[in-house]
Amino acid sequence: MNHRVTSKEQILDRAMEIAVEEGIDAVNIRRLAASCQIAIGSVYNYFEDKNAIISEVAERFWAGILADQEKVYRSGMEFTTFLEQYYRYLYGRLARYDKSWLAGMSARSPERAAIRLLQEAIRNDHRVDRSIWNMELNEDSFCEYVMTNIMALLRAGENNCRFFIFLLEHLLYHA
Repeated sequence: MNHRVTSKEQILDRAMEIAVEEGIDAVNIRRLAASCQIAIGSVYNYFEDKNAIISEVAERFWAGILADQEKVYRSGMEFTTFLEQYYRYLYGRLARYDKSWLAGMSARSPERAAIRLLQEAIRNDHRVDRSIWNMELNEDSFCEYVMTNIMALLRAGENNCRFFIFLLEHLLYHA
């Protein structure tokens, strides 16, 4: 980089470049300040600490990964069919990135958007045996559980989620 960075957005852009090129763990305040050709204290004018930078970078990253996730879902699609395609979508989008990115999605707005998509898919699947829902197991908690397991499978590097789909099919359609 040949010019001095002077705004929060430019600092965040550079942090994102470092994270994409080398992994999110490579982002730190000292390195970011040097890369932006600014004093370390200047970074603190915009960000409270490294965690604040990482949080915004992860939020931006996941927003980009999930930007067109709605295209995976089609009305009338069975939940498990959608889920298998959704997993392939995520796996494909994440394949070129360091696994450290997978830690960056938890309770953030991008994850909430992903869970909302799962909720829409399950509510619109007329094959789901609605008798399985009760006080402990409802559609919302189920979708959060599914998302947690999808992320765990992605972290483990699994290229498909077929076994997980099998279990879900048994629960949702054969109760």
